[in-house]
Amino acid sequence: MSTSFGAFSKRAAASRGVRQRSPRNEREQVDRLRARFDLICQATSDGLWDAEVDPDPARLTDPAAPFWWSQQFRSLLGFRDEREFPNVLGSFLARLHPEDLEPTLNAFRAHVQDRSGQTPYDVACRLRCRSGEYRWFRARGHTRRAADGRALRVAGAMTDITDRNTLVTVRRNAETIIASLPAGLLILDELLRVVGSNDVIHQILGLVGADDIRGLPIGTVLPQEAVARRARDMLERGGTSHGIELRLGDKWLRLAMTGVALDDGRRVLIVAEDVTAEQRLRKQAREHATRHRDQAALLDKARDAIVVRGMDGTIQFWNKGAERMYGWSADEVLGRQSDPLLYPTPGAGSALAADAALASGEWSGELEQRRKDGSVLTVEGHWTLVRGEDNEPKSFLVINTDVTQRKASDERIRTLALYDTLTGLPNRSLFADRLSQGLAAAAREGGELAVLFIDLNRFKEINDTQGHGVGDEVLVKVARRFQGALREHETLARLAGDEFVVIAQAAGRHAAAAIAGRLEQALAEPVGARGHTFSVGLSIGISIYPEDGASIDDLLRCADIAMYRAKAGGGGHLFYQPQMSVGLAERMELARDLMRAFNQGELQLYYQPQVSLDSGELVGAEALVRWQDRERGWVSPSVFIPIAEARGMIGALGSWVLREACRQLGSWRQRGLRFPGRLSVNLAAQQLEQAGIAERIQQIAGEAGVEPDCLELELTESGLMANVERAIGIMGTLKEAGFSIAIDDFGTGYSSLAYLKRLPADKLKIDISFVREMLTDRHDYTIVNTIIGMARNLRLKVIAEGVEQPAQAEALLALGCDEAQGYYYGKPVPAEEFARQWLAAHA
Repeated sequence: MSTSFGAFSKRAAASRGVRQRSPRNEREQVDRLRARFDLICQATSDGLWDAEVDPDPARLTDPAAPFWWSQQFRSLLGFRDEREFPNVLGSFLARLHPEDLEPTLNAFRAHVQDRSGQTPYDVACRLRCRSGEYRWFRARGHTRRAADGRALRVAGAMTDITDRNTLVTVRRNAETIIASLPAGLLILDELLRVVGSNDVIHQILGLVGADDIRGLPIGTVLPQEAVARRARDMLERGGTSHGIELRLGDKWLRLAMTGVALDDGRRVLIVAEDVTAEQRLRKQAREHATRHRDQAALLDKARDAIVVRGMDGTIQFWNKGAERMYGWSADEVLGRQSDPLLYPTPGAGSALAADAALASGEWSGELEQRRKDGSVLTVEGHWTLVRGEDNEPKSFLVINTDVTQRKASDERIRTLALYDTLTGLPNRSLFADRLSQGLAAAAREGGELAVLFIDLNRFKEINDTQGHGVGDEVLVKVARRFQGALREHETLARLAGDEFVVIAQAAGRHAAAAIAGRLEQALAEPVGARGHTFSVGLSIGISIYPEDGASIDDLLRCADIAMYRAKAGGGGHLFYQPQMSVGLAERMELARDLMRAFNQGELQLYYQPQVSLDSGELVGAEALVRWQDRERGWVSPSVFIPIAEARGMIGALGSWVLREACRQLGSWRQRGLRFPGRLSVNLAAQQLEQAGIAERIQQIAGEAGVEPDCLELELTESGLMANVERAIGIMGTLKEAGFSIAIDDFGTGYSSLAYLKRLPADKLKIDISFVREMLTDRHDYTIVNTIIGMARNLRLKVIAEGVEQPAQAEALLALGCDEAQGYYYGKPVPAEEFARQWLAAHA
């Protein structure tokens, strides 16, 4: 710093005309200048540099040339002092990105050597910090020159512009994406004025650019009251609205809009699609149908489905036989594409028929199609190519006959020979054939194949205590769950009794472990049969081709041995060589980390609001346990809760959740915040099996000073049915003590309604799986309606979980549901955030 400061003080003195002074005055002046210089260096966020220019041009960029760097510049790069970043030019050059080295040096030489002083030094370059990270800097400099323009000294500053570059890049990318959208886009502010748009919407509206509509109200840009009304609704309530059609001059538009909350306020996004051509095609199709209505009257009397299909795939004619066979009326299908309507896999069947008919004039064969209700049927189709007066292909005349029943009869005969009569799965004979084919393919392609031998734990107890009728029903339901967990290339078979086997083609150890995990997860919930529920565990042995054998017998034998070893260890899955079981090791590691997190207090409770559907007021909340692991990040409760149950941790974890929830209620109360209603806490099925659990729950609440009428205990339907008589007794004790009892996930278990009326419950919670699709799936809607009606008759309150849309809330209120929780009202949040959002108004 001394060299730089000396130059600074001399220049300062010269510029101010300082005369020769005494040594004492000179020292005081130097001290003042030094203090001023140090203050400048400390006050700026930029890094400063300074150097004398060597008269030899060859040494201008010599790495050994003296260069003074400010301490702020060293800090920007992560260095502490001059020892780590010496005052030479080489310190800077060593940190330059290889791609920026020559451009930076060339700019420096050009600036210094230009005696006219017209060439600036202002470049952007990347420097490698001490951590190894590259950051962007803007380097600027200025040169002091002699009277003849010769450079004497050069100094400058380095500014870190990394964050600025990142923001510019993000904004540029966002603008590019918006400009590239294939549909028109309008962005409205809180006054429903246009604040953003893209080129497509300008083309649709016939505008030159964004300036033509910026600032205009939406009612002026799209003059239809329904548009402004829905936009206002999206702004106030959020959500998304689709299928808004409007006519704009000679164009038809289809709009979708959604409300978005940003940091500076709410916005409404409107996506516009020009569907003029689509409307024209529909009109043409209807006109075509009208011209041929008289001729079609005769075809309507045919039992077969008669359809005229245009060369572009649109339906031009649809007789009464087609209406009866498929379920759609002619008005519903005319002008629409036939493939999305009729084929489970669009284009797969019709393309073959159309190509053949186009080539030879006709085609006949069988096709799989679907009805309006989603059911699949098999048709025997006859396609004839129809040509116009110019002999050009005009359409296809399609006559389809339903042969589903005939195919079903043929299939039943085949099923009896190759499939298990109880479960409908491949039997031992078909399994051997499938495995033989799989082994041949693996040998031919040099690939792998996995065999998973599955045995149900404690199944013999079900048969012995409940009879073979109940046992058979359990086997059927287990088979269905397995089928739901497997994929297309994974074959499931039943060998005998409770023994199942899976063939997985092109599967090595890792894939086989994943399959075993899916099978285990499929039976994580108890299985219900004839009013009883059973916790059914699995023992799975896995063998791999070719390392464990090349024949059917060898692979089955190895998998069988591994299965028995897994059973001896309490269940789960094991490979023929257990030490190579990657899946098992991961589960053990996760269980170990969960135990550590629990013991070290790393688990936390989040709170999700529960509101009255009628008033919208807060009536309670649910306490939900969350775990953020150091390495994995957030771990889903659906992952770690089953592990806690398997490791015997659920009792301690449940007690901690209740104790922490009570502590939080007390904390809010001490801060003067009133919590309305009850705080809901979940009880696991295993907790009900603990001796004295009812007394333990009362003790925890009493120690925290929380009255029982402040708490609601949620018990899963399937957990209650594991030992229903014991559950009824525990619930009765807790209810008498003042706790409210809710049955969680109602409708997903297999409980007997005969027990439901005996359960001392106060509330039923409708499971999210029914609420999520209730507006689009009539079956889910019916289930929700049935649960609410049943609860009313039993004088129970009803709360629906998973409410995410205003339309769901409105439908539930109309059906008589009392309360709701879900993302529409609020996500689970930490205690402090919950208090800010929901409890401040109750202070």
